[in-house]
Formats: sequence, structure tokens, C-alpha cells
Amino acid sequence: IFALLLLALPAPAAMAGGLASNTVYKSHPVKGATAGEVWRYMLANPIIDPDDGPAFANITHDHRLSVQTESAGGLCRVTGLDFRWNFVITLPKAVDYAAMSATTKQMWDQFIAYLKKHEERHRTIFLDCGKAFVPAAAKLTGLPGCAGMDRKVRAYVDRQYAACMDRQRAFDRGEKATVAGLALVRAAKGAGLPAGKGF
Repeated sequence: IFALLLLALPAPAAMAGGLASNTVYKSHPVKGATAGEVWRYMLANPIIDPDDGPAFANITHDHRLSVQTESAGGLCRVTGLDFRWNFVITLPKAVDYAAMSATTKQMWDQFIAYLKKHEERHRTIFLDCGKAFVPAAAKLTGLPGCAGMDRKVRAYVDRQYAACMDRQRAFDRGEKATVAGLALVRAAKGAGLPAGKGF
């Protein structure tokens, strides 16, 4: 990911079940005053997603999981589980926006509004997954003595994360028609420019 301008760092949002998150928004500068110019620039200078490669916008994330266990009553139980998700949403920013025509500004504004909503929906999906798997992980039990319990909890979370990524990919597939209908995308296609990998 490029080293980009930090726009905002909201306070962490605490949630039930040991889940918390925070989101940082960053901008990726895009040059050009016409639809064709900004499109060519984005294709030549994309945001690099660590999982999917070149993109117009993306969300990256990491998490911290801490687990505390205790052996009592013939079982090992989770006595504390905290999962913190840290998100970074990177969006393109038109540095020549003032030089754009009213029509190009309208296309660009629609494009950016879509990208922001799209990446924030990815965040919502992650958090919805977390709201389910964090409390479930906290209810896991094991053998007395708690040998391997931490590993068991983390393996469960990893499996649920993999399932969450399936939801993310399904969401992206369902958005293809919406992306194709954006005015900036249609203008680029009409000018014979490559579609690019995307979002």
C-alpha cells in the first residue's frame, strides 16, 4: 500500500462480545481534469491491494486477538476474549478537481461516493462476521488444564474468518452490474479505455 495522506482516525468503536474496531481513511492522489485523464491515471497508478493487486479503492485490515482461559469444574473455559479489528480504507482523491467541468465533477463525485459505500460495506460484513464468531469463540470449552485451548480458539476464529471472506467475494460478484452502470465507468468504456481490475 502506498504511504498516503491520513484523513481521519476516529476513536475505537467498542462492541458487545469482546469485539472492537477502528477505521482510518486515507487518500490516493489522482491527476487529471477529464474523465479519460483520471481513468488513465488510475490505471497507470493504482492502489495496490495486498490480496488482490491493482485497485481503484480498497480496505485493508489487521486484527489482534487475546484469549484468557481457566480450568474449573472439570472443564477449561474462556474467561476473557478480546478481538480488535483495525481497518484502513483508501479512496482516490482528484487533485485537479477544480479544473474539471461540471459534468466530469458529477461523474467523479458519483464514482467516489460508490467507492466509499462499497468499501464501508466490506467493513460492515467483517464486523457482522465478528459479532457472530467472537461470542461463539468465547463459549468454547476444552479439557481440564487448558492445554491447547488457546490454539483451539484461534483455529476456530481462523475458520470463521475464511467463511467471512467467502461472503466478501460474493458481495463483490453481486456488485458488477452496479459498477458497470457508473457514469465514469461508462465514459471510460465509451472512449475505448480498458476497464481495469477495479474495486
